[in-house]
Amino acid sequence: MNKQAATDAPRIIEGGRWTFSRAWRLVATGISFSLFGLGGLIMALIWFPLINLFIRDKQKRARFARASVHRIWRIYIEIMRGLGVLTYEFEGAEKLRACRGTVVVANHPSLIDVVFLMGFMQHTRAVVKEGVWNNFFMSGVVRACNYIPNLGDPERLIEDCSDALRDGANLCIFPEGSRTPIEKRAKYQRGFAHVALQADAPVLLVAIEVTPPTLRKNEPWYSIPVKKPHWRIRVIDTIETAGEHRYKRSVLGVRALTQNVQKRIEEELKF
Repeated sequence: MNKQAATDAPRIIEGGRWTFSRAWRLVATGISFSLFGLGGLIMALIWFPLINLFIRDKQKRARFARASVHRIWRIYIEIMRGLGVLTYEFEGAEKLRACRGTVVVANHPSLIDVVFLMGFMQHTRAVVKEGVWNNFFMSGVVRACNYIPNLGDPERLIEDCSDALRDGANLCIFPEGSRTPIEKRAKYQRGFAHVALQADAPVLLVAIEVTPPTLRKNEPWYSIPVKKPHWRIRVIDTIETAGEHRYKRSVLGVRALTQNVQKRIEEELKF
């Protein structure tokens, strides 16, 4: 097996004592993921068809659907905490709730980062990968919410995202592209900077830490750490792209904004 294949292979956390608490977290994590899949299926097959039936206006229907996801994911976080799967603290959550027409950018250490952010954000349209857009459990949810699919056309994606921002929606973007590679730093992709500059939208920076690490890239859900994982989510600052920084809509402007965002998030994480 070559080095790259070894890096990409699923990893299982080994070592440490299997206490009752750790064994319960294994069971509770399985319950949590089952609830997530079942909830997505129920929303797609029952809840969203009811919304389509009673709310005829397409825009109102999408807003109501997005508000439903926001509330359900907020409840889901509390269910996981109640089951003892995790703990969390959220610094600056009020800033996240209050933002409009903003590109929210965060690092991506775990599988459920988007659940945390969108559970606390409102008026959000997410950018979803083609795999999620066509996923049996999730396609009904993301389509009803009028989320923005990334189907391999960069110019169309930038235009769709810019239009959403101008309409007052927020975007939640992880510029690493996927979860942070284990024991590696990922170079931030520039798509969010293109979108922010085209729409003259502010960029809100968020840092996410998970201790001990869990649900990482290429790590199965049943890799249960010895200690209960704790999410620490911090809203750092807002970059006013059309104001104080005066970034230009150019290759150099996009590069400068991307580098600035990565530098500030990594400084917060002490990389």
